[in-house]
Parts: sequence; structure tokens; C-alpha cells
Amino acid sequence: MDYIWLIGLHVAAVTVWIAGMSVAAILISALDSTTAAEEGPARILRAASRWDRRVTSPAMGLAWILGLTLVLLGGWGLEPWLVAKVAIVVVLSALHGTLAAGLRRLAEPAPASGVRPVSPLLRFSPLLVIAGVIVIVTLVVVKPY
Repeated sequence: MDYIWLIGLHVAAVTVWIAGMSVAAILISALDSTTAAEEGPARILRAASRWDRRVTSPAMGLAWILGLTLVLLGGWGLEPWLVAKVAIVVVLSALHGTLAAGLRRLAEPAPASGVRPVSPLLRFSPLLVIAGVIVIVTLVVVKPY
């Protein structure tokens, strides 16, 4: 397969992954545990959780596989911009796992205590996703160092 096609597939997989993460981040930041327990939001959270398992997570895996393939085939080695990009991608991958867990927790029926613990720091996750993508795109296009 041509290198350019691998780039295109990588960009498509990343686009699906980041779109799914953005939806999860926005839902988690917009809903508190009380609102999430209502039938309408709970149904949306369950659907978003299913989407995450069926589409977003596989897209993240494909983005990783294609990205590593591009690095190997392109002979990029340990370029500083690439190391920085990979570090940010690792952070976004960890955030994705945290968001997926948060979606599941909010979508589950409330336990007897009525509390569904989701970190209040996840309220800032949409900004982290956007900032991460901006930095990654800048690093890839400009290759500053």
C-alpha cells in the first residue's frame, strides 16, 4: 500500500477517534450525576458508551497501528517533534480511557448511595482534547525541531 494511502487512513482513524472523544468529553462535562440519572440523558449516555466501544475505541487502536506503521515505513526515528507528538497521543489515549469509564459510570443505574463518582476534573476534558489536537497538528505540519 502506498505511503500516502496510509497517511489518509491514519488521518481518517484519528478524525473518528477525536470526534468520539469530543462527544464523550462534552457529555461528561455537561451532565452531573443527578441530571444523568434522568431517562433522556441516561439513554444518550448509554448510546454514547456503545458508540465508544464499537467505533471510537477501534478507531483509536487503528490510529495507533497506522501511526506506528507510518513511523517505521517513513524512517522517522526519534525526531524530537515526533517524540513530543507521541507523548501527547499517550495523554489523549489515557484521557479516552478515563472518558469511556466516565460514560459507563454515568450511564449505569445509580447505586443505593445515589452517587456515581466521576472526576470533577473531567469538566475540562473538552479543552484538553482540543488543545492536544492543536499541538499535534502544529507539530506534524511545522516540525519545529
